Amino acid sequence: METAQDEQAMAERAQRAEHALHSYHERRQRRRAADTWFGSASGLLAEEGVGADERVRRRMDVIAEAQAEGMSPDLAEMMYDVAREEGVDPSLAYELVRSGMGVAPPREGLESAAPHPASDKYYPTWLFPASQTDDVLRERMLRVSFRRLRSLLEQHADPSEALRAYAREPDVGVYGF
Repeated sequence: METAQDEQAMAERAQRAEHALHSYHERRQRRRAADTWFGSASGLLAEEGVGADERVRRRMDVIAEAQAEGMSPDLAEMMYDVAREEGVDPSLAYELVRSGMGVAPPREGLESAAPHPASDKYYPTWLFPASQTDDVLRERMLRVSFRRLRSLLEQHADPSEALRAYAREPDVGVYGF
C-alpha cells in the first residue's frame, strides 16, 4: 500500500516537472520568439553577457508575471535573485516555484539566532519580537532547490530528463514556497 502511494507521489512530481518545463517553454516562446530556445539544458541556465538594462527589464517582467499569478512581491523578488545567484534562468525558477516542487526543508527547522542577546544572556527572550525564520527557511529552500536543478541540468543533455531526475530525488516534494 505504501509503495503504491510512493509511486503515485513520484508520478505526480514527474508530471509537475514536465508541466513546469512546458510552461517555461511556452512563456519563453511568447516573450522572445520561437527560435530562442533550442531544447538544450544550457538554454535553461542563467544567461551571461546580458546588459544591465536588459537584466532589469527581464527582472521586472518575471516579477510582474509572478505577482499577476498571486505570488507575494517578497517571494517573487527573492526567487528571482536566488535564481540569478544560483545560475538558473529566473523564468524556469518561477515555473518551478509555481509548481510547488522543492527540496525538503530540514526536519529540525532553522535556528539561526543566538539563544540570548549578546548584551545580557539573562534577559528574557520572549520580550524580543519573533525572528523571521520563515524568510530564512524559504530562501534556503529556494537556494538548495535551484542549486540541485542546476547540477541536474549540467549533468543531463535533455532538459526533460533533468527535470524528471529532479522530481525523482528522494528529498524533493511538493512543499510550496
